[in-house]
Amino acid sequence: MAGERLGHDEKEFRSKTRRLELGIVLGVVLVAAEAVAGILIHSLALVSDAGHNAADIFAVGLALFAVFMAARPATERRSYGFGRVGILTALVNAVALIAVGGVLVYEAVYRIGHIKPVSGPAMMIVSVVAVFINSIVAITLFEHRHDLSIKAAFVHQVTDAAVSLGVLLAGFIIWLSDWYYADPIIALVISVAIFHAAWGIVRDATDVLLESVPRHLDVAKVREVMESVPGVEVVHHLHIWELGSGVYALSGHVEVEDRMVSACSCILADLQDRLREEFNIIHPTLQVECAEACPTTPPEESH
Repeated sequence: MAGERLGHDEKEFRSKTRRLELGIVLGVVLVAAEAVAGILIHSLALVSDAGHNAADIFAVGLALFAVFMAARPATERRSYGFGRVGILTALVNAVALIAVGGVLVYEAVYRIGHIKPVSGPAMMIVSVVAVFINSIVAITLFEHRHDLSIKAAFVHQVTDAAVSLGVLLAGFIIWLSDWYYADPIIALVISVAIFHAAWGIVRDATDVLLESVPRHLDVAKVREVMESVPGVEVVHHLHIWELGSGVYALSGHVEVEDRMVSACSCILADLQDRLREEFNIIHPTLQVECAEACPTTPPEESH
């Protein structure tokens, strides 16, 4: 069983790293193409999308770093390992996105007051390539989106694909009507998309750092499953939190009938199996208590 687990972890590690490395390579190609084309045809929408994609490369790079860190073994001081490095990298990535969005808003507002002609067909050609590349990268990351750092990169790629569709629309409008204001207006829409994506990542990362209950887990349901295990009377003082990268921990008090320690060990083993199988909680810490009142020593026996 241990060998199978190690083999699965090694396979998942290689899958994550290869997909992230592919995302970085494709992202660099896309950013270079968009930046050059945007500068040549004076398209703020293309340049802003290139900036967003550059931030995505940074995000994918941070995710790759987080995967390597999470694979490191736990140490005596960091006994839970380095899983939360991925949470920190996701938070850093979100802050960087907010900064990029702020710059784009400033540039778009400035461009509205100083409009320049741009080539609609050129915008359309580059944006079609951007949609294709972003979609490919998003598909490669989809399988591992449960990891918050990879989810950040995945969400960025999906957002970029949608944003590139917006650039395509702006190019189409300019091609048909020569209404050049479509370019900075689309840049503003891109900024809104960036802020929205960044907020979602900040929210999820903050939940993990505050040790909130993971959004997909229901404490009442977890308690119900635990109390359904034979021998368990009541579960209380229940806490559930995420250590990082989809690794969940739990602590709680489990009341049982007065019985031998060996019998309690069997109950604990059953609880651990149920928690792992149904909720992927692999770090449970359970305190066993007797459901009956603690016996007191009669005064005459205390001497």
